[in-house]
Amino acid sequence: MKTNEVQAIGTFLRDYATTLLESGATTVRIEKNVWRMAESYGFEAEVNIYPRHVDVVQRDQETGSTAIFSKTIKGSANNYATITELSKLSWNCYDHHLSLEVCQREYQRIIHTPRLSNTLVTILTSFANLSFCRLFGGDLISMTIVFVATLCGFYAKGALHRKWGVDMRVATIIAGCISAIMSCSGYVFGWGTTPDVALATSVLYLVPGIPYLNSVSDLINGHNICATSRFLQAMIITVCLSVGLYLGLWLMNIGIL
Repeated sequence: MKTNEVQAIGTFLRDYATTLLESGATTVRIEKNVWRMAESYGFEAEVNIYPRHVDVVQRDQETGSTAIFSKTIKGSANNYATITELSKLSWNCYDHHLSLEVCQREYQRIIHTPRLSNTLVTILTSFANLSFCRLFGGDLISMTIVFVATLCGFYAKGALHRKWGVDMRVATIIAGCISAIMSCSGYVFGWGTTPDVALATSVLYLVPGIPYLNSVSDLINGHNICATSRFLQAMIITVCLSVGLYLGLWLMNIGIL
């Protein structure tokens, strides 16, 4: 195989692995998918994941030559639709021996597929948080308060981070503060019989559940560095939402003890 072909395959596998990681895939899924695609082209591949970049070690099964391809992780945007489509691509490549050009074209189609609209995601998130309020015993008024608080907080978080480039941690603090202030309306105006439930569930949408779950999976899979990195990032976001909640309570002079 020509050198430029080896480089093209390695670069593609590197980009493929990085996209999976940025979309929220677990390390075990990334390893299996990359190995599957590399195998279809006559290579062995190992994936090393670090807090800021991904390494793909590519080994030619015929010559034994090894090459390392590295790429910096730009950010994280959880997208299970992308993960699913990329996993399907790896199976199609393995089962049908797709050419590199076909795989690259399909990869580009997948990563450029439009996500759900921000408006729809905001509304669905608000309904999900409303359901949490009901699950923990909140009444109809508290559920309404949580819906509005989540709607405003989630929108503010997205706008601050995407439109104005505010750091995600700062955006989380502000969003948590906004939701907490709005959820305090049950206490301030005497609305409903379960204002405590409304307050407690108003910031649950900010809990980074996927990084926590992925860190456990990575730990089981032996990727201790990646597991620690994801866990610490999730902990930082959790601390930020707690700070936002505290600021909201402090501004509204609401005591919870």
